[in-house]
Amino acid sequence: MRCSSAVVLSTLAVGGAAAAHHGRHASFHARRQAEVKRSADGAVNWDAVAYDLKDVDWSKINWSSVFASPSATPTPTPAAKPAPTPTPEAKKETPSSAPAAPKPAASSQAAQPKTDSNPISDLVSDVMVGVASVANKLGAKIGKNDKSNNGGIWIGSDSDWQMEITNGGSQTTVFFCWKANGFSGMSINVNVPDISVGLEPGKKVNLSFAPNVPAACAPASANSKLAMFGGVDETWAEVTFGQYGAFDVSRNVNMQGTSISMKGSKCTSDMNTCVFKCKNPALTTCEKGTDYDLFNCDSSNGGGGGYDPVMAGTGGGCSMGSNGEKIKVTFS
Repeated sequence: MRCSSAVVLSTLAVGGAAAAHHGRHASFHARRQAEVKRSADGAVNWDAVAYDLKDVDWSKINWSSVFASPSATPTPTPAAKPAPTPTPEAKKETPSSAPAAPKPAASSQAAQPKTDSNPISDLVSDVMVGVASVANKLGAKIGKNDKSNNGGIWIGSDSDWQMEITNGGSQTTVFFCWKANGFSGMSINVNVPDISVGLEPGKKVNLSFAPNVPAACAPASANSKLAMFGGVDETWAEVTFGQYGAFDVSRNVNMQGTSISMKGSKCTSDMNTCVFKCKNPALTTCEKGTDYDLFNCDSSNGGGGGYDPVMAGTGGGCSMGSNGEKIKVTFS
């Protein structure tokens, strides 16, 4: 869509209708909960304290034999034997049942392979190839790469708003994505991007987005670099998902950048259609709203544009579904 020396970024809805509706991602404020623990007062449950006398079945004791004369002493002897007998036997029964305990452990061990074969975990492992080396060369931060809904951008396909990213090139490339966060998110040399996935040639990955969160993505290879403001000096894929959302390919950061195609359900944006680029083809980059424009994008091909007061230039792009959208993004 646009870029400026003031590191401005926000994707606008078709016709510029969303120029003042950026839907910034809310700050995460962790509420501190102070839960008071009970003191040691009353912590001891005396009913649970085991005494040896509790194991005696008092109803089975022959009280008359206890107080009988010595001549009757032989009688209580066999009768008294059952009293101590239940106590040791009852205590032995507890350890005798102990061998059953390992069974849950064995079943949990058997369940471990299922956890290890988690497709999301496997996916994250697969898409980290080359990330560290490319990020290090760029001087960029490695992405958060969350695997569940975080209110922004995460790896997976559990949102109604998605991108399917495919590496159509011939070399391993890292695909960075970031939330606009006002105008600072694009500077991935000082801010941690939301996504940095490494894709070998022909590989793909699904990314999920929350609605109404202005965001952008860009591929970076070993030959790429960062622009002066800390953004990826390549072609960008910009998007704000939602009922009135839009997406576009933006070339005005680097007119000679990597080729990107974004195909949605209603419109396609690529290097020539529904694309932001410099008005003067001799320029390699253009920052001001007066120096770039939205080309070949109108209602005939599912797009549209309008004036963007933020950038004092054109805004807009491809329209999308009102209840969900999956954009197939291919770079090469």
